[in-house]
Amino acid sequence: MKYPVLAALAVAVASLHAADEAKPATPAAVPSPAAQPKMLTPEQQKQAFYLQGFFLAGQTPLPQITSQLELSDEELDQVIAGMRAAVKGEQPKVKPDDALIAGAEKFFAERVAGKSKRWAAQNEAFLAKVDADKDVVKSPSGLRYKIVTPGTDPKPVASSTVKCRYTGKLVDGKVFDSTANRGNEPAEFGLGQVIPAWTEGVQKIGKGGKIVIYAPAALGYGKEGQGPIPGESVLEFEVELVEFK
Repeated sequence: MKYPVLAALAVAVASLHAADEAKPATPAAVPSPAAQPKMLTPEQQKQAFYLQGFFLAGQTPLPQITSQLELSDEELDQVIAGMRAAVKGEQPKVKPDDALIAGAEKFFAERVAGKSKRWAAQNEAFLAKVDADKDVVKSPSGLRYKIVTPGTDPKPVASSTVKCRYTGKLVDGKVFDSTANRGNEPAEFGLGQVIPAWTEGVQKIGKGGKIVIYAPAALGYGKEGQGPIPGESVLEFEVELVEFK
């Protein structure tokens, strides 16, 4: 398996080769040897190790744990210290006896429950504010939406494949996904393969249309959540339908 940083480098190299191949060859053209990567400076070696750690941590549950427990920098330092000891093959400095483990489970469970309660209240307040907006339509399913630009007819159906630009936010304004972070290239997917809020909402606009979708948890990622999205999250999506088939 390639690490993301290596995969990104491979894609970049392939793109450069493709660009070179697209250039018309001249009679005098002589194939040049493949460029060899330069040796990294000591500072670049540090940067390489940093990126290695960054991508490795991103592929583990650590970001979700940090979010769920709302770890402070000091608490995160303790977690990382434990990880450092483990990856170096050292014995833990703290004896994991039954009393400590039981107490830790209770402590962590209470912290997660406390955050969940506050998060639920924040989501309820956000949805109440949305419902007070006279420009927002509420459908029988519980979906809330606001059409910014209707687009042209016809409109997609649930079995359509669409291309969209979009930005997804949590109720605290945090962006958890956006095509703007990927060169603003539209994403392509089947409307029957996404969360119910998208399946229903995107059918409200035609090509060139724009809509704001407010998805209750039941029409999004439910009680469990997914990745950076906590359970019971109301989601806000700004969507532009580029084209569909």
